[in-house]
Amino acid sequence: MSIGLTMMDVGRTFEGPSGSVVALQDVDLTIAPGELVSLVGPSGCGKSTLLRSVAGLDTEYTGVILADGEPVRGPDLTRGIIFQEPRLFPWLNLWDNVGFGLRASGSARTHRIGELISLVGLSGFEKAYSHQLSGGMAQRAAIARALAPSPGVLLLDEPFGALDAFTRMRLQDAFQEIWLAQRTTAILVTHDIEEAIDLGQRVVVMTPRPGRIRRVIDIDLPYPRDRGSERFAAYRREILGEFDLSHAGAAHAV
Repeated sequence: MSIGLTMMDVGRTFEGPSGSVVALQDVDLTIAPGELVSLVGPSGCGKSTLLRSVAGLDTEYTGVILADGEPVRGPDLTRGIIFQEPRLFPWLNLWDNVGFGLRASGSARTHRIGELISLVGLSGFEKAYSHQLSGGMAQRAAIARALAPSPGVLLLDEPFGALDAFTRMRLQDAFQEIWLAQRTTAILVTHDIEEAIDLGQRVVVMTPRPGRIRRVIDIDLPYPRDRGSERFAAYRREILGEFDLSHAGAAHAV
């Protein structure tokens, strides 16, 4: 079951040899259950820091982060996370990787694993190990593994950034289909403006460090989205304008 997220006055400061670095400041954001939100912003603006805080992997933030009304105090199976690298366990095959975090056993476990492998389009590769999978296939497996415990929130930290352009677009389409089928609450951190528009119901634009929310843009386009349409291009120009980027070719500039 999808759950909602609330962030109020969230900040994060890191202490280093050269002094304090404020990564996040005064972040306020509410995400409804089942909503998919994209985060974009310059490198170092705190997008991944915010995602790690929501995941419970970084609990040194200030302010309040609530998941389904409860404070986030650490990692939880209700919040799944997918990184840029698949991070599959190399000693386990695909079937066992997907089922690693499942609490179910017996026929329920078997059904759930099989269902997810089919959902991400990897039927027939159940016995394959990570070194036998392409980058796109491994990332599909990582998505299936994150979905296995039926998390209420899915957090994606540039999950397609390490893939070639063709594989990236195919996997974006596959993820969109999975999300439409599951309607899990999701936050996507990305440097790719077109990806943010293609997948997100809203695009959250963040400022350079310290990361604040500059603007939230509703994407009023039906799924699947036509990247060649004028409305898509208009959203792209609007978001690029938030970064004072003068040429329309800068899709990956943030």
